[in-house]
Amino acid sequence: MKIRTSVGIVLCVVCPAVASAQTPVDTTKNISLDTAKQASPSIFNLHILGRTSLNIGQNKERALNAGFRMDETRLLLSGHVNPDLSYKVRFRLNKAFTTTTQDNGSRALDYAQLNYRFGKQKDWELILGKQAAAVGSYEFVNNPVYEYIFTDYVDRILNLFVVGATFSYTANPNHNFQLQVYNTSTETFDQLIKTAGYGAGEFKQSERPMGAYFTWQGNFFNKAFHTKWSYNYNQLIAGADNHSISLANMYQSKNTKVYLDLQYSDYGVDHTMLASNPIHAFIGNNGADRIMRKDVVYKSAVLRFDQQLSTHWGVSVKGAYETASASKDKAIGHDFRRNWTGYAAMEYKPIANQDWKLFAGYIDHKISYKNRLGMPSEKNNRFILGTYFNLKAI
Repeated sequence: MKIRTSVGIVLCVVCPAVASAQTPVDTTKNISLDTAKQASPSIFNLHILGRTSLNIGQNKERALNAGFRMDETRLLLSGHVNPDLSYKVRFRLNKAFTTTTQDNGSRALDYAQLNYRFGKQKDWELILGKQAAAVGSYEFVNNPVYEYIFTDYVDRILNLFVVGATFSYTANPNHNFQLQVYNTSTETFDQLIKTAGYGAGEFKQSERPMGAYFTWQGNFFNKAFHTKWSYNYNQLIAGADNHSISLANMYQSKNTKVYLDLQYSDYGVDHTMLASNPIHAFIGNNGADRIMRKDVVYKSAVLRFDQQLSTHWGVSVKGAYETASASKDKAIGHDFRRNWTGYAAMEYKPIANQDWKLFAGYIDHKISYKNRLGMPSEKNNRFILGTYFNLKAI
């Protein structure tokens, strides 16, 4: 606990001292999930986002399987009521609309937020409502239909869309700072363990199940290099602190984009249960004997490279390596769970001025465990063929 607290104190001092910039615009005109300012003269805009693919490959249930998937379907409503007041609402149509127990939101609602700019230079901004987490991750900032597969960090560990408030200050065109206060989880502790079939054990929900991001965004070298670094503190279980450092870095030119995301998360209690599940499988615990494990560390690194070869053709390559550790449990140890994720895809844009692409590629995904756990590896490798789009309807 002393190490985690020391890391938190140091980062609270260091991160704000370094500075942040507005989220860079994607070369393919992506709609950022970030809270960067979007200057639109229209009071109402409607974007339709989607990705559909034919998947042919293998998973842990079958040696060979094939089928079509509706990977993503989202609607984004946005606009400016006046130059200083704007809104964004986005629904994920292939998610259930059931209500979450902690924040009274919908599972299908990514965000529903108001942005208000103020100050003499309009360099302050207040964001209220359900919004994107201010985490240092360009994988998350990227439009979701562009990501053929997400890391565990983005897909299963983070609370990506949070209810809370963000205070943003743009010091100059190249540096921006954010403080975001939010609910740690969309669900209560009781609901989380009920859904997972876990027991409560000695754990109780914190009286303040909330967290905060301290985030710096920066632009350098004539806005060719971008950073989004964040430190996060949160608590869901009483007496258990969680600390995370996320460092996102990106190079972007006219036809090239490369991002590298690095993260380290130290959980006092593993309320994500991503690491807890295989530990209990190894031990042989079932039902209420399974409780959230203490002192779990998640680490990840993800690198993505996009190159536009011509007006119509481009390539995209991505690789990620992630680990989970329970270092204080000698039977489990460091990096007992390892996750490799990668893909390579060729992309074709039929209409040069429309964000619509056809793609063909291969996804490689493998989860393995240290030999002493005696657990089989999990594979889900597949060929993909399909289309994605991000079209302005209104």
